[in-house]
Amino acid sequence: MRNPLPFRQSVPLLLIGCLAAALPLPATVAEEKEATATKEEIAAPAPEISPKEEKEAKKAAPEKKADPGSEEVFPGVTRDMIEGKSAPDRKGKGEASEVTDEEVAKALAGMAEPSIDGPLLDPGIVRDLISRVEPAIVKVTHQSRDGHTLGTGSGFVISKDGLVATNQHVIGTARPIKVELLDGREFDVAAVHAWDRHLDLAILKIDVGEEDLPFLEIADPESVEQGEPILGFGNPQGLEFSVVSGLVSAIRELDEDLQIEGETPDFPMIQIAMPIEMGNSGGPIVDLEGRVLGIVTIKHVATPNLGFAVPAEHLQPLLEKPNSVPMHRWLTFGALDPDIWTTVMGARWTQRGGIIKGEGLGGGFGGRALCLSERPTPAPPYEIAVKVKLDDESGAAGLAFESDGDDRHYGFYPSGGKIRFTRFEGPDIYSWTILQQIETDAYQPGKWNELRVRVEDDRVIGFVNGTRILEMDEAVLRGGQVGLCKFRHTVAEFRHFHSGTDLSEPEVSPEILTKLSREIDGFAADGEASTQRMETLASATQASRELLLEKATELETRAEELRRLTTELHLHEIAEGLSEELDGKSPDLFRAGLFISRLDEPDLDFDYYEEQFDRLVNEAREAVENDPDAEPAKNDREKVRRLAKFLFEESGFHGSRSEYYHPGNSYLNEVLEFREGLPITLSVVFIELARRLGIKGVEGIPLPGHFIVGHRDRKAEPELMLVDVFEGGKVITRREAEDIAWSITRSFPNDMDFKRALPRDIVVRMLRNLVGIEMNERRPAEARSYIELILAVSPDESQERFQRALLRYQDEDLSGAKEDFDWLLQRRPPGLDYDRLQYFREQLESESAEAASDAE
Repeated sequence: MRNPLPFRQSVPLLLIGCLAAALPLPATVAEEKEATATKEEIAAPAPEISPKEEKEAKKAAPEKKADPGSEEVFPGVTRDMIEGKSAPDRKGKGEASEVTDEEVAKALAGMAEPSIDGPLLDPGIVRDLISRVEPAIVKVTHQSRDGHTLGTGSGFVISKDGLVATNQHVIGTARPIKVELLDGREFDVAAVHAWDRHLDLAILKIDVGEEDLPFLEIADPESVEQGEPILGFGNPQGLEFSVVSGLVSAIRELDEDLQIEGETPDFPMIQIAMPIEMGNSGGPIVDLEGRVLGIVTIKHVATPNLGFAVPAEHLQPLLEKPNSVPMHRWLTFGALDPDIWTTVMGARWTQRGGIIKGEGLGGGFGGRALCLSERPTPAPPYEIAVKVKLDDESGAAGLAFESDGDDRHYGFYPSGGKIRFTRFEGPDIYSWTILQQIETDAYQPGKWNELRVRVEDDRVIGFVNGTRILEMDEAVLRGGQVGLCKFRHTVAEFRHFHSGTDLSEPEVSPEILTKLSREIDGFAADGEASTQRMETLASATQASRELLLEKATELETRAEELRRLTTELHLHEIAEGLSEELDGKSPDLFRAGLFISRLDEPDLDFDYYEEQFDRLVNEAREAVENDPDAEPAKNDREKVRRLAKFLFEESGFHGSRSEYYHPGNSYLNEVLEFREGLPITLSVVFIELARRLGIKGVEGIPLPGHFIVGHRDRKAEPELMLVDVFEGGKVITRREAEDIAWSITRSFPNDMDFKRALPRDIVVRMLRNLVGIEMNERRPAEARSYIELILAVSPDESQERFQRALLRYQDEDLSGAKEDFDWLLQRRPPGLDYDRLQYFREQLESESAEAASDAE
């Protein structure tokens, strides 16, 4: 195996030297970022009472270097290295000093002993501190639809007019929230004033009228010191308005494998030595002056006396640039669409990313709860199907059908690792009949399993992952709704629920299967993915995938190559769909963005996200065209302003701050889900909404380093109005736009940079952002699929040709590398040293000949 590119012989470095000055560096998301270093951060961890969600990969911003020689032309290769001025940097990162476990234990032991020098233990100081702080402490509860309390956390008032700080995971999403003061008064939350899921912070707004509330001040971040005595306030385990003492153990970044509840933050946290329990989350830790040092967020699982707090300084950016959402809109985030679903018997049902999640104990006997489809149920014979995954195989959840909307229905679901078919005819166990309990190898514990039921006039047939496991004469219940069911404390996830007359996979004829198998056998023999072979496999994609994976299992020595072909087949399918979308008369940028998302998420549910976007379009239409509190819009420019207000002031869309480099900011499904993104993805949402609302003249403006939206109207002044969607839909002048571009790229935009960006150019720019993320993270191989997709939709991109040539050479694909360099030599993009490029091409030919000779 060859060494990584930065340390290879001089031939590739010679190539880089001849091309680096001519071609732009790999486009990075950094080019889309404004020069200001302080961008607030956004995120949404799981509610405190729910199980842990998977940890999201965090993307840290690459350090910018002023020295031109240190500029990288490829991951790990700088200009100085090419010119022989420096060697690869192998220095490790410096480590912050950490307090040892022995020191923590000693400090905790010291706290337990009386000490005349310990001001925290002075009763007078403690009583005075509590009397000053406690009036600003609040209890935060989130409610079920019927008003029952589902979870409790803590918070504190940070402004006299009713702003309350807490954890984002305390409030969750799509739930009514209440705030209770020390004197027992309760307030409904009027708005989520600001929130940041990455920092796990939220600021709530309660309406207190003309009253001034007592509030806490935020401490100077420089004042937080190791060993400092502190008090913590909160509502642990439902014990309201409790106080606990402790000290600051350290300020540190946490190791990924540290046992904590929830995801591991990737920014410095305040480590605190004090008891932390459920309900403490969101409460403040204060110094002896009563100033807030941090907000409690997580505890160490191994010991209850060690916890962590988010430094309170992170509240300030949220206050300066809030992403406020009225409560009526907050309740729609992750909520089930009532036009599509109705829940019965309680529990908590939410929907994100096309996945419906059921958690909590239902109100029916045995914790039973239903989530029923409001769409018409077909007449028998019909079929329903869903993919389900349980958090614990001792639980039970699956399909419900023939439901009367109450206690009567059938259930087909896994329970204890087996599959049950049950008839429910009443509210208790005496009216339940387990018709069959089946043990089957078709069911895969801990994984996504597809359940499918066929309902005929006089019998029911059940399938698990395509295998028929049940066929029974049963016709007691007929003529009801279909949907989902869960029991006990099960946390279950459901996706791809659908119904129809026949949901079985279409059968592939024996002739086609023979043809596919022949092509797969051919690939196993020669490893060539020819155009003809790819087209044959793409004619029956699902069957091809299954046969490819079967062959990979059969031929273990070639499994890697076969899976690579599966990936290429998926890439081929995405490229075809994206190209078809862009070649249409009126390209849909939202659909194009979903194709990009599907590249990394093959099971992405197009229909779900298109339905969610249609829902957003309808909400936008009401705000733009049918606002009862406003006069009808006079022209399209006024509609543009109203659309900006709807998106950024009312619906919570905002520029990503702390997680700017997260790939999700380039995926339109996640932008729609979390309502945060990059300048270009927020622009795509804005442009596509305007197009569907019939607002003319809205277009993308491709400023260098910072994409914005423009509205062009020859009758208006100015003719081109510029909207910075990353800054909350702010209308900016051309001079301000030029200053933004200068601050990022150190060059002023020209007139062409203010022309309309074509859909294809927008898609290429979005893909280049993803290439840049992977390159900055030293993962050039991971960037390969994005580069391939760029070349599929825009074959004349010389930058990506150059990048792919390097990647092919790195993978020892010499023929592929020669193909790309031949393209560069034939097309001759401007600024290249063609003599040196030709020399390298000849060296590749020589190396290929040597490899062939060695093989003989």
